Amino acid sequence: MQLPVNKEDNSKIKIDRLRFNRIMDYPFIPGTSTIPSKVLGPISTEGPLPDELLSPKRPLVDSKSIFAFWHSGIRTIPPVLLRNVLAWYRRFSPLGWTIYVLDNVPNSALNVGNYIDTKSSSIVPAAFTNGTLDGQYAAQHTSDLIRYPLLLKYGGVYLDVGILQFGDINRLWTEHITNPDSPYDFAGFTLGADEPQIVNFSLMCRANNPLVQRAHYILLQVWEGKTNTIGTHAHPMVSHVPLMRVPQEVVVEEEGQEKMVINDEAMTDYAIQIQCMGSAQGWVDEEDGWDGPKYVREKCWLLSMMDGAFAHEQMTGWSGQRQFDLLSLRLPKESEIETDDQALARRIVEKVVADSWCLKLGHGFSAKLFGSDTLGMLWRKHRGSDCANRTYAGWLRWAEVGYCRDSDVVPMKVPVYEPTRKAKLLP
Repeated sequence: MQLPVNKEDNSKIKIDRLRFNRIMDYPFIPGTSTIPSKVLGPISTEGPLPDELLSPKRPLVDSKSIFAFWHSGIRTIPPVLLRNVLAWYRRFSPLGWTIYVLDNVPNSALNVGNYIDTKSSSIVPAAFTNGTLDGQYAAQHTSDLIRYPLLLKYGGVYLDVGILQFGDINRLWTEHITNPDSPYDFAGFTLGADEPQIVNFSLMCRANNPLVQRAHYILLQVWEGKTNTIGTHAHPMVSHVPLMRVPQEVVVEEEGQEKMVINDEAMTDYAIQIQCMGSAQGWVDEEDGWDGPKYVREKCWLLSMMDGAFAHEQMTGWSGQRQFDLLSLRLPKESEIETDDQALARRIVEKVVADSWCLKLGHGFSAKLFGSDTLGMLWRKHRGSDCANRTYAGWLRWAEVGYCRDSDVVPMKVPVYEPTRKAKLLP
C-alpha cells in the first residue's frame, strides 16, 4: 500500500508516512484505536532536544502545563526516562501542552527558582532554600517539595519522569478539571480501590486548589527545622493519620552506611508528602468550612494506583526481573506459535494500554522494599532494552504515542470515611 504524495505539504506527508509505517510494526491492541490527533515524529535521546523542552514559554495560570523535575537538568536524564518525557512532548504538545522539566542547576533557565519563590518560607522549607537537604533520599524529597507549589501557582499536571503515560491527559483536563459543568477539580491516584489515600506521582488540578493548599501547608509545618524526613511520621500535623504499611519489615545493608530498617515508620517518613495529603484529606475545620472527606468524595477524580499504574507489577508478582525478561522477548512472527511467556507479555501490554492509565517505574526505595532491581533499574542497566524493536517493551513504547483506549476511564467511587482530625488548620 502506498501513501498519496502531496508536494505542497512534504512535512505532513513525512509525519503521516512515519505513523503509517509504525502502525504496521505492531499488532492491534483490542479495546484501543490509533490516537486521532496529530503526533510528532520520533525524537532520538542521543540528538538535540526540541527547543520547546529546553526553553519553554512561561506558564500561565491554568494553562496546559506538565511539570516534572530532574535535579541535574533535562540533558542528564537517563535515556529510559527521557523517552517518557519525549513521548509526553510528542503526544501532548500538538494539543497545546507545554512540558517543563525543571531542575536545581545554577543559572539554568529551567531552574525551579525561576518558576516559584524558593526563598520564601511559605513556599519551601528552609532546608530547600539553604541547600541543606540531606539523607539517602534528598533528591526525591527535593522533587516532593516543589510539586505542590507549582500546582498552586500555575495549575496543570505534575508527573514523575518515571511514568509511561497512556491515558488521555488532555481529555481529562478539558472535560473535567477545567470544565465548570464537571464536579471534579482534582485528579490523581490512591493507594488502592478501597483506600482513599492520594499518592503524589501524578497530580492534576487548577491553580490554588483547596486540597493541595492544605496539604502544602501541612508539609511545610512537618519540614520546619528539618533537613530530612526521619521521624516526621510522629509530627502532630500528621500523627492522626494511620501509618503507611509495608508487607514486612526489611533490613537493608548499604556499603559505608548503617543498616536501614524499612518498617511502617520508615515508609511513612520516606513518603511524608503523601502522609501530609492524607492529613488534609482527613481534616475537618468547621471554622474554615473545610471538610476533607467530603471534598475528596465529591470533587476528586481518582484511580487506584494498583489498577491504573501498577498493572504490570500485579501480573508478575512485583518481580522486576520477571517484567524485564517478559518485555525483552521478541514478538512471534506470523508463522510462529506464541509461547506461554509471550502470551503473558502480550496480556501485560494489552492490560496496560487498553485498561490502565499509565505505567509507573519504581527505582531506589522500591528496590530496597522488595529486595531486587525494579523494571526501571533493569532498563537503565541494559541500555536500549526498553525500546528494542519488535519486543514487547518496544510495543509499549510505540503505544505511548500510537494507541488510546476506547472505553471511558471511570474514576473510583470514594468510600465514606470518618474525619481523622477536627481542628483549626490554616492560620
